Amino acid sequence: MPVANLHVLSGHPRQNLKSWIRETSQALSDILAAPKDRLEVWVTEIDPDLWGIGGEPASEVLAQTPRHDAEMPFIKMILMEGRPVEQLHRVIAQLTAITAHLLNADAERIRVHIEHAHPDRWGIGGVPASIRRAAELAVRQAG
Repeated sequence: MPVANLHVLSGHPRQNLKSWIRETSQALSDILAAPKDRLEVWVTEIDPDLWGIGGEPASEVLAQTPRHDAEMPFIKMILMEGRPVEQLHRVIAQLTAITAHLLNADAERIRVHIEHAHPDRWGIGGVPASIRRAAELAVRQAG
């Protein structure tokens, strides 16, 4: 069920973005013990004219400031409720490290936001996760 939307200014090499998807997916699978076939990870590239940095369009900021010092990659995730906080902290740390490495980004400027979905408010094929995956969720919450 984990989903992650990786937001970044356009202009990064396509191969780096594809590696970002692969490495993020692997980290989520490893840390969350989530099967890869249940993960969704995608990159949203934002036009620098449409992303504000310090109240100015990023295109104008980047004309004067190196990307490394200006860009703020943003990762938004949704996970099912019930995971240990230590696991969430590992996700934040690992996705920050992956992003910094692959995008040559300043780790201090990377933001990761994790939202929780209650199983009654997350649908899978038209059925609430609380019903569809009741046994699996029980095991996950007990462990």
